[in-house]
Amino acid sequence: MSTVWDARHWSIADADLKDPTLPLITIGILNYNRCDDLRQTLDVITRGIRYPSIEIIVIDNGSTDGSIQMLAHEFPNVLSYEVQQNNGVSSRNIVTRLAKGKYVFHFDNDSNPATPATIFRVVKYLESHSEIDAISMSCYQPLTGITETEGWNNYRLRKKSEHAFEGIFVVEGGSCFRLDSLKKVQGYDEKWTYGSEGIDLGLQFFKNGLKICLCPEFLTLHFFSSNMRPSDRRAYMNSRHMIWLIAKHWPLLALPILIMILISRRVIALLMHKGTWRANLRGLKDGLKDIGYFLNARPKLTWRQVIELRRFYFFLFRWA
Repeated sequence: MSTVWDARHWSIADADLKDPTLPLITIGILNYNRCDDLRQTLDVITRGIRYPSIEIIVIDNGSTDGSIQMLAHEFPNVLSYEVQQNNGVSSRNIVTRLAKGKYVFHFDNDSNPATPATIFRVVKYLESHSEIDAISMSCYQPLTGITETEGWNNYRLRKKSEHAFEGIFVVEGGSCFRLDSLKKVQGYDEKWTYGSEGIDLGLQFFKNGLKICLCPEFLTLHFFSSNMRPSDRRAYMNSRHMIWLIAKHWPLLALPILIMILISRRVIALLMHKGTWRANLRGLKDGLKDIGYFLNARPKLTWRQVIELRRFYFFLFRWA
């Protein structure tokens, strides 16, 4: 899936911005010790986004780098909510509780809409497609030239669409949800820290009959913070969380097959990326150790849903 830059997306007619039918939207940003990245993201959103009615909520997971002080001094009109400790991605649920907008956009502290018109165009699309409960945007890294969502459309659940692909597609740093739909699911699991939380949320939507679509024509820029977590830490969390993901959502009889496939894929990863073998093994071990908590989670996928996800299994295990 190639990303084509279209300069026409940089402008919106002033008449559109005065459209009284455009609803209030909420933009939620999760932050932890990335003050400089957060400043850049908020600068883009507060000064560069053209949309008439926006509330911005920053959830800070107990940062100690001056992020809260920066928010108060430089962005006094942004609502900030300080959590006393790092609760991981589950702190995004606070945005759901506080939001007043019809739609909730989630961005990371190092990601932002690609153009001033992006948010406007997403809202207009959802306003005309009431059957869609959430949209994930294509995610592009300007500094590396990598499109993180490259090829995701191959793992769609439904027949190919001209503008959208229905599936378990949640781009953690670039998605938009109908607030009413977001309130129908559990939300981000408190057991999670970071990694695979988008798939977990997407499966919650799927189990509840809610529709998520990947729309490549809408673009999020991910600047891939210099303060990213170490690669071995990410490998550990991904291995651990994949075990939890399978245990949480799939019927008990499906677990042995899926977990054996996962372990096999991770063995391949150890051979291909020997620098992370300890992290991968530790992640699998800790995932299995704490699996009981997720085995008790309800509801599980029905067998009909398990079969319906047949394309998704290639997506689930695509990373070695």
